[in-house]
Amino acid sequence: MIARLAALVAVLAVLSVVFGVLEARWPSIRGQRRRRPGLGTDLAWWFWNPLVNQPIAFVGVLVVVVPIALVVTAGGDGATLKERLEARETWLSAQPLWLQTVQLLVLFDLIGYWSHRGFHRIETLWRYHAVHHSSVELDWLSAVRVHPVNELGTRVLQAAPIVLLGYDTSLVAAFVPLLTFYAIGLHANLRWDFGWFRYVIGSPVYHRWHHTTELEGLDRNFAGMFPWLDIVFGTLYFPRDRQPLEFGILGDVVPTGLLRQLWYPWRKRPAAVPGPDGSVPAEA
Repeated sequence: MIARLAALVAVLAVLSVVFGVLEARWPSIRGQRRRRPGLGTDLAWWFWNPLVNQPIAFVGVLVVVVPIALVVTAGGDGATLKERLEARETWLSAQPLWLQTVQLLVLFDLIGYWSHRGFHRIETLWRYHAVHHSSVELDWLSAVRVHPVNELGTRVLQAAPIVLLGYDTSLVAAFVPLLTFYAIGLHANLRWDFGWFRYVIGSPVYHRWHHTTELEGLDRNFAGMFPWLDIVFGTLYFPRDRQPLEFGILGDVVPTGLLRQLWYPWRKRPAAVPGPDGSVPAEA
């Protein structure tokens, strides 16, 4: 545990320097405070996610994936489940690793798109996702506000099809650091929109529009990596002439503090929690 905490502190220090330099050189909002509101809350989430959220999500994935794996690898002649999965061959797993990587990235983002959209449109799920949208001054550290129910639901939905379809499961472990760092970069206070590639690969400006409270940008840009998915499904908002200036949620206030935000989805409320646009999503 001590070593894990030390590693988290070291990574936090490195990323603080890296993004501190980048956000100072190419800011989306000039003059945004370093010691912004909610900074202490985000620092608490920084340690909570790897120490609590990720183990919860891992156990949840195992609970769902192991029964699927037992079915698709039946008849393994005494081999362990891991060995049976590694030995299993499908036409998908027979493809070159680079092609599987491309397909998995698209599949991950496609599943992530619809799960993300569901967390916005279904009132019960929005209560958990609202925690992530509660930052009113957005920077790279805002990425860490993820309620464990939000994390669990997304990871289970992404993991199950991978095992069912027979992709090389070792690729998933390789994706985790990449996608984590990428998600952090998407939230940074950077004016990068990736120019000609703005509709191919998600940029900080693209995702910061997803967090805005400005009416024209609400409930848009659900993809995590590929903005063209929002084009396909009609949810893209990505103007070239300006960048978002206001962030958070409309119609309710998510409290600061890790414990209060963990409890927020379950607190007693007189009416349904408004969605990011201030309207009430459909009840599940």
